[in-house]
Amino acid sequence: MVSASALINTILTQMQEYVKEGALKDVQLILYMNLADYSFSRNEDTTAVSEESDRMYEVMQLWQQDMILRGLTSGTIRQYGHELKQLIIYAGVSPLEMGEYHIKNYLAFGKIRRKWKDKTYNSKIRSLKSFFVWAVENKEMAENPMKNIKPTKEEYRMQPVLSAEQREIMRCSCRSERELAIMDLLYSSGGRVSEICQLNISDMDFINRRAKIYGKGRKEREIYFSAQASLHIREYLKTRTDDNPALLVGVKTPCRRLTIAGIQWILKNIQSRDERLKGLKISPHTFRRSCGTDMLNRGAPVEMVKEKARSCQSRHNPAMLRENQHRSGQRRRKALRGCIGGWKNERQRYGQNTLPVLSIQKNEKIKAVDHDYM
Repeated sequence: MVSASALINTILTQMQEYVKEGALKDVQLILYMNLADYSFSRNEDTTAVSEESDRMYEVMQLWQQDMILRGLTSGTIRQYGHELKQLIIYAGVSPLEMGEYHIKNYLAFGKIRRKWKDKTYNSKIRSLKSFFVWAVENKEMAENPMKNIKPTKEEYRMQPVLSAEQREIMRCSCRSERELAIMDLLYSSGGRVSEICQLNISDMDFINRRAKIYGKGRKEREIYFSAQASLHIREYLKTRTDDNPALLVGVKTPCRRLTIAGIQWILKNIQSRDERLKGLKISPHTFRRSCGTDMLNRGAPVEMVKEKARSCQSRHNPAMLRENQHRSGQRRRKALRGCIGGWKNERQRYGQNTLPVLSIQKNEKIKAVDHDYM
């Protein structure tokens, strides 16, 4: 027989080179809380354990194949698999033998010890439910242990956006055409960083300032970018000597396509160059939110913002939408004057009749032919 204390010390010794000291103390506490009342004996016959592991691996492979056949993206499949593996590591038993107790204990540990946010908590529930629903439907399990586990209500918080001054400070901190191209493309297109990373040079239409992307949910769409972004992208491409088809690549040879993490690192590096940006939460998605919010502030129709970002900005910022819909006549006219240039860039996409035809004279109200935008 082996005591729990001896077994825990052996485990901690083996983990020292992989886990930081502070985290190791947390692991030690968790192990003692769960194992202190037990004693252990070595299992001389490992055949049963091996067969159980093989069966669990087979089931997970079947689940993965089913997700592929249903058309889920590789990112979704990878994320679902990761969440299930985390549950297995915590519970220490095969998912086919888990009950509601194992899953609730794991979720409670995450909320209390790991400080999961509501969004993270709900994401893990969706991932895990995907497996257990599949297991019941395919008769791998008799009952779904998660049938009584419900997602929590997510707390809504206003997400940060960058002001025009903050964006200009970042632009002034850029040290290369590549950095300027990334910033201007993220902001003016309103595209997701994953979509920007996937762009190839052949996808770019510099004449009409648009690009074709293969975005979220396997949907093909077009994004539009500003003349400013177009200029810096073309200047950046002139500095390239590689033959990589990707629009954005790293600086080290051989040049590889920039990843999401690569763009995040570049933005953090730019931010660190100016003290005025210290403390701001700046990510690629910050530019996407800033693009939609600025369009609403300038009086752009909500439908245009939705079409540009494929995301309902009013859902993320309802107060901004209400202000946009009920702003005073003077502010409305000012917004229209500031935004009409941006609308002209969308003329080809939306058609001639969808843009307001303005008649502006001194001391005269602005009139729009298309009243749907007013």
